[in-house]
Amino acid sequence: MGTATAAPPGRGQELYRAEFYPIFPILQRIGLVIAGAVFVVSALLLGVLVAIAMQSTWGIVVALGVVLVGAALGGAFIALTWRSTSMAMVVTTTGIEVRGYCIRRWVPWEQIARIESSAHWYWRRATCILTHHSLTANGERIIATVTAYQYIFWRNEPYDAQARDPREHLMPTRVAIDAHRRYLRGEFSAAASPDREKA
Repeated sequence: MGTATAAPPGRGQELYRAEFYPIFPILQRIGLVIAGAVFVVSALLLGVLVAIAMQSTWGIVVALGVVLVGAALGGAFIALTWRSTSMAMVVTTTGIEVRGYCIRRWVPWEQIARIESSAHWYWRRATCILTHHSLTANGERIIATVTAYQYIFWRNEPYDAQARDPREHLMPTRVAIDAHRRYLRGEFSAAASPDREKA
């Protein structure tokens, strides 16, 4: 974490990546595969039992309905949980990428007005990106949920005095604020120009 690596084309150089420690997404995906298999078998058995119990055409229709509704709800839950295994906030020399449960956003530095800690009741102290107002849209508040306080151990971050102090920013927010200040000072303009010329 925090090492500079190559980012996707046009995204500049990666400065920092906040994500879950690699073993957690692996274990979560294995658990999801097992849970999915158990769910499918259970839904099919329930459908068969309902059809046998009712012993009619309506019984088969009800059984199919139960299986389809269950499969839709279970599939939506599994898909959402699967997406959560790739949650991340990636800070680069050209902007910030945020990946969450229901969001995949790339925010260039030009659009970022301010970075602060979230005051959300659940996503406590998560990195919050505030964008500029424009002619087409009001400014947005984009919360990088993976950077929330409750995930600090999952990210394998040090739980030092600064992390325990609720008045302080967590490490991902401190890094993002520092990178934004560097952008405002013009430190990234030279690094970003080769990528813009290639685009």
